[in-house]
Amino acid sequence: MLPYPKTKLLFFDLETVGGYPTLSEFEKNNPELHKVFMKYQDWFIKKFPEDRDKTPEEIYETRAALVPEFAKIVVASFAFISPDGKMQMQTFALDDEKQLLKNTIQLLNKVHKLNFFMCGHNIKGFDIPTLAKRMMMYGLEPPKLLPSYDTKPWEVKAVDTKDIWQYGGYGSIASLELMCVCLGVESSKTMEITGNKVHEAFWIKKDIEGIVKYCEKDVSVLIDVIKKLIDLK
Repeated sequence: MLPYPKTKLLFFDLETVGGYPTLSEFEKNNPELHKVFMKYQDWFIKKFPEDRDKTPEEIYETRAALVPEFAKIVVASFAFISPDGKMQMQTFALDDEKQLLKNTIQLLNKVHKLNFFMCGHNIKGFDIPTLAKRMMMYGLEPPKLLPSYDTKPWEVKAVDTKDIWQYGGYGSIASLELMCVCLGVESSKTMEITGNKVHEAFWIKKDIEGIVKYCEKDVSVLIDVIKKLIDLK
């Protein structure tokens, strides 16, 4: 089903949080960006109607991580399958986001030379633009492996499992959890820390180890999903 060998796929996932612990800290440390965030309250409520009764503070703590401009990457996990079939994992987990991004750039430049394709769930809609935007916000040039605004469709070196599961039915439900259940793969969404709890785990509980475990589990799940798709008869 996939035209690329599994040994040429770089599986990855990001974990993001709001850039600051609270909305007041956001205003104090980055007042100009905070003003822009406040202007987007209607946008957040339209996108997440269930938040209509929430305060701006609550919206920030639960939704800022989903918008690259207001987020911070705290964990980035990458893995590939070696020729002998074993998984090799590398994770960057740093409070210094700029250094995390520099480490990521070095890795992506290395695998680009080896003709790897990036692989993940909803990476075209979230992870790739988040990486690129955060890099540019720190004055870093995104690596060539990341598709840009002018990358032709046939030049995009990214395999998105969300695209695979939608099967052309764009707008249909295609969460990683649903895909896992349907394919008989154990989901990472049963763990203590899941996506909507990462902000609290990082800023309040200081549980970076738990976030790393969740991120790495997501990556291993991606590999299991791809193996299922490859084994289709």
